[in-house]
Amino acid sequence: MGTQIGLEIKLLRERLKLSAKDLAERIGLSPSQMSRLESGQRRVDAVMLSRIAKALDVHPSHFFQDFQEPGDLPAAGDDGAPLPEPPAEAPAAALGRLIRAERHRQHLTPDELGQRIGKGRAFVADVEAGRTELLSYPVLQKVARALRLDPEVLFEAQHGELRELRKAVARLERAHTERTLGAAQGEGLRGLPLVAGEDGGLPVRFEARAPREKVLDYVHVPGLRVGDGFAVTWQGEEMTAPHGPSFRPGEVLVFSSGREARHRDFVLAALPARSLFRQLFLDAQGRVRLHPLNLDVPPTILDREEVRELFPLVARLSPL
Repeated sequence: MGTQIGLEIKLLRERLKLSAKDLAERIGLSPSQMSRLESGQRRVDAVMLSRIAKALDVHPSHFFQDFQEPGDLPAAGDDGAPLPEPPAEAPAAALGRLIRAERHRQHLTPDELGQRIGKGRAFVADVEAGRTELLSYPVLQKVARALRLDPEVLFEAQHGELRELRKAVARLERAHTERTLGAAQGEGLRGLPLVAGEDGGLPVRFEARAPREKVLDYVHVPGLRVGDGFAVTWQGEEMTAPHGPSFRPGEVLVFSSGREARHRDFVLAALPARSLFRQLFLDAQGRVRLHPLNLDVPPTILDREEVRELFPLVARLSPL
């Protein structure tokens, strides 16, 4: 991240026809420190990044953007190429890194920061490791005050999290899922089963990582073979949000049974008596947090043993 930010600072500086010495004077660094910063050899804390953004006439959020736009990501082809995998690192890592770096700079322990914001040590550890969902406005304000930071810096870091979620949803939409007529195809050409569901459109009976519900149709997803997953028609409101990622009733959702679910994946969680479609969060205590996008719906927190299976979402099809 340091090298990428340093390079972007250099590009912005040159675009404004500023010398490294001029920029260094504006933000209170020596020319040698400025050189190390642009080459990625010097770390940039939140306070310094805010000064740099002001000197270069950009918003602090500029440095939290992934410079590869969603439209530049490779889409899955119709030739059966593998679906693009989501990034291994949690999108919240940017916010967590900022908080951790500033806490270290001020020589604060997680316990001390937790006391300042009215939270426990475990909460601070989870935030810094990217194991929490979006932080509320009041909590971000408390963290900013505790670390003597401009709240806008933390807000924009978290907005980067929303951008990453939008990109993840865009990848799913580019998977080119197609509804097919199973009855018109030979058995060997059938795709993934589109199953009936009882709980918000989700199956509730599973056997050997496959739903036992009635098959309504078949869908085809490049890169997924028969037996690699299944599809359902989503009927709930729990994953609908006015802003950012949102899943509408009537969409066909395709879940993989061939790969493990990861932190922050959208998943179908098979529980003993029901199923839930949620965003997955895994904490350090081994608990599973199933978080809805609809803020009026509370999250579901379970021990890992209470969850039978976690199937990650790999594609979506808009209602016909």
